Amino acid sequence: MMIGAAVIPIIVVLVIAIPKISPGDQPSTTAASLFRIEFIKEDMKRISFGVTERAGALTSEKLIIDEKGRALYDVRVEGEKGSQTRFQVSSLDVKRLKALITDTGFMQIPKSEFATKEDAVEFTRYTLKVDLGSQAKTVRWADESSSKDFVPPLLTMLSDSITKIIETYT
Repeated sequence: MMIGAAVIPIIVVLVIAIPKISPGDQPSTTAASLFRIEFIKEDMKRISFGVTERAGALTSEKLIIDEKGRALYDVRVEGEKGSQTRFQVSSLDVKRLKALITDTGFMQIPKSEFATKEDAVEFTRYTLKVDLGSQAKTVRWADESSSKDFVPPLLTMLSDSITKIIETYT
């Protein structure tokens, strides 16, 4: 009887502990299925105050899309409140966008920021943040005519594809 009373707590502890410490075949979300992008397009203007200068966004557009195609589009114009639109992107468009990011080497772009020319007064600045499983990448660049650095054509292609999604669904 005493041996049985001592063995039961040990069995209960093992039943609880073993699934928590052994990897086994537990259901989990695969890292490869996680996909989220955040795209920001800002129409910028530099204002000089003599010794100092400031660059501010005249308009700002932000699009967030997750792996299920749920999207949030936010537009803000300087001096105004802004508007938000929620919509569903088709699974085909999500697959195309994900393939464009994964198959073209976006995650391997060595730079995360491409400099803007110092004499650029009005320009468009883009920021693209991608979460792909355990990998994350953020790249910021300006339009070609205002960029001091060479902007890879892939970034222009991505911004065009995302802009097309915005135009299609809003």
